[in-house]
Amino acid sequence: MKKVSRYVLCATVAIVIPMSGGATDLETITVVGSRTERPLKEIAATIDVIDSDRIEEELARDIADLVRFEPGVTVSGTGSRFGLSGFNIRGIGGNRVLTLVDGVRVAEEFSFGPFLSARRDFVDLDSLASAEIARGPISSLWGSDALGGVVSFNTLSPSQFLEDDTFYSGYKVGYSSADESTVGTVTIAGRQGPVSTLLVATIRNGKETENNAPAGPDFGSGRIQPDKQDSESRNFTAKLNWELTDKQRLGLVVDSFKSETDTQILSDYGIFSRGTLVNSRTAADQRDRTRVTLRYEHSDIGLALLDNIILTAYQQDSESFQDLSESRTPPPYRANQTRKRLSTFEQEILGATAQFSSSILTSNSSHTLTYGIDYYETSNESVRDGGTKDSSGNPVFEFSPLPTRDFPKTDVENIAFYIQDEIELLDGKLLLSPGLRYDRNEATTSPDSLYLLGNPGVARPVDYDESELTLKFGALIQITDSLSAFGRYSEGFRAPPFDDVNLGFTNFLGGYKTISAPDLTSETSEGVEVGLRFLSESAEISVTAFSTDYDDFIASAGSGHCPTAYRQFGCFDPVDGFLVFQSENISKVSIDGVELRFLIDMSVIGLDNFGVRGAIAYADGEDEDTGEPLDTIQPLTAVLGVSYDSENGKWGGQLIWTGVRAKDSSDISVGSALKETSGYGLLDLIARYRLSESLSLNAGVYNIMDKTYIKWADTAGIGRDAADRFTQPGTNFSVGLKLEL
Repeated sequence: MKKVSRYVLCATVAIVIPMSGGATDLETITVVGSRTERPLKEIAATIDVIDSDRIEEELARDIADLVRFEPGVTVSGTGSRFGLSGFNIRGIGGNRVLTLVDGVRVAEEFSFGPFLSARRDFVDLDSLASAEIARGPISSLWGSDALGGVVSFNTLSPSQFLEDDTFYSGYKVGYSSADESTVGTVTIAGRQGPVSTLLVATIRNGKETENNAPAGPDFGSGRIQPDKQDSESRNFTAKLNWELTDKQRLGLVVDSFKSETDTQILSDYGIFSRGTLVNSRTAADQRDRTRVTLRYEHSDIGLALLDNIILTAYQQDSESFQDLSESRTPPPYRANQTRKRLSTFEQEILGATAQFSSSILTSNSSHTLTYGIDYYETSNESVRDGGTKDSSGNPVFEFSPLPTRDFPKTDVENIAFYIQDEIELLDGKLLLSPGLRYDRNEATTSPDSLYLLGNPGVARPVDYDESELTLKFGALIQITDSLSAFGRYSEGFRAPPFDDVNLGFTNFLGGYKTISAPDLTSETSEGVEVGLRFLSESAEISVTAFSTDYDDFIASAGSGHCPTAYRQFGCFDPVDGFLVFQSENISKVSIDGVELRFLIDMSVIGLDNFGVRGAIAYADGEDEDTGEPLDTIQPLTAVLGVSYDSENGKWGGQLIWTGVRAKDSSDISVGSALKETSGYGLLDLIARYRLSESLSLNAGVYNIMDKTYIKWADTAGIGRDAADRFTQPGTNFSVGLKLEL
């Protein structure tokens, strides 16, 4: 391993700055960092807030675009029929990063075999007021899965459009050449007395995202052009807020997301799979999420230990359905067959929260006490079905029973209690924030005939429970009016996933099986973070150092993990001769780092209306069990942005340069199938122009230099395919037009 440093120099900075000049990020309000509304400058942690204005200015289409200019935070999925995955924060990703929409958990990722990959891209950006990204473990506030961080999406509210008016309507259309996508969004808000409402409806249509590869084979694993796709998504958000009194509010949210993608998997045409020739493959994939949330707030109650109450109750249903059709020719290659594989993963979550807060004043301190209860239950099930027919339409024998389940129906119940005290001392110059949370997870399985008959010989599923106490302590001291220092200790955990504990599958034709792992324990993390912040009217500079240790990482059977107990037999079961896969707690991982961000208003040197923001990022993490580098860490990245806003605020633009270092063999763990990536530099230009009081235009040109490059985060999906198929788009543009009435 080439050890430049044990530090991760992750400059986690949002390069795109407000075009109004001097406003700084630290004036922004965040909730995810403390569960109460606080300015960023008062939080002893690293948190990014991306608001709806920035989303519009950057013309972000999806969650990958959302973090385009956020070094240290990535989203992968380029080149995959299954679409985008979840977020990776500081080298930790997947279900180890908690994702929320209005405080409700987004469905977990689940993958099994080549035909099922349920991912977490369930959000349309046009419905968002903001996205908050908390870096590092934060389970003491948010519970299980906040092992590596939290991404919290907050949807739009009527109050954002109804300051002095009783009615608002907005209409937005957009186009992106990268995937020939179009988008249309209608936003309507109104207020009648104490009741305000909001409706947001969005429809998107597009094709496959283009790459920047030369011409090549039309079919097979050597194909370097993207597989053909047609996609459509629809999102609908409705809100009703009722001001019961000047201190009491009631809110109702209905949120619906639906995405459909049809793929002609040309890169699979002509390949051989276990000796069978694949003539063609097509897929029809669908993702659905529906949520209802009821929220009650009571403020300024005035009791000794109770000033504010927030009560919520919610239900959310999420489903991923994936339909694969295949024409194939098995040995001795004389007659074709047709094959179908239907895969479904469903997760329903039902929950309620009660959060209380109070302000307490003493002679030399003030306290903001936040405490509460979180309860939720998830119901989880997966079904694989399908069949094969010969050229005459007669059923062909399946060596593995269908339909079946990869894990039994499982209900997971979680109840948690938490408390946090935000203490102000020395006339507000010293802020302390201790906190703790207790979580108890209990999983109950319901193995039905579909699971038992479909997985003969697999051990009977087990129920299990796991509990964790997580702590945090933060401190922030104001050294001068402009300079402050902060530090934080925080813990995270992820309870054993239900699909790892009781995963079961036997492939008699392939000669392999997965077995359950009833002894799995929680993954845990401990993080220490210290930093300095300088904040003035013309500049913001922040430097943060962090060190995080992760214990008992779970290697999943679904990813092909060979359990320790069978390695002496070459990963084969000596009883039946089958190749064995099993989930297992194996790894200790350490990630250390330094994060730098800066923002400068250039009027201090006479360049009025200009701003500069920059970042540099180097990453290095280690698997302490093997001494190998951590493959999920992103390569060295540098970003520099220059913005200009006209004197009257009517138009503005930003030029953004991004440089990324190569990832060579010395940065990749031994035995990894990941491919090296070359370094690259990108130049992007985005601009806005207000055509009239009610009409505005946003436009962007990306990869102006037409560079050919592959994002390191996407290399996990390459496998045996041609690497060039996973390149990002060449020069492309986006445009958006918005009318507000």
